[in-house]
Amino acid sequence: MIIVKPVLEKKENAEIAINSARASYFVFFEDDKFVKFVKNPFTVWWGAGFAVADLLKNEWCEKFLAKKIWDNMKAKLEENGIIYEIVK
Repeated sequence: MIIVKPVLEKKENAEIAINSARASYFVFFEDDKFVKFVKNPFTVWWGAGFAVADLLKNEWCEKFLAKKIWDNMKAKLEENGIIYEIVK
């Protein structure tokens, strides 16, 4: 399973960013093994949640971990078939 978390620093073990749609990077793991970083091109966009949900879909994300996800992003993740989990 490809799991993605939003982070502010380009570090595998970076803390999950509070604002998931405006995080600087997304770190990808497959079965708990680091795969890659993807720079978030939508950090200053209005409607970033929708754009990020599509970016995650295009990158084959299956599960998204976040501290907070706004309702519009939740709906788009669900539409894209991406599971999300709110973590502390």
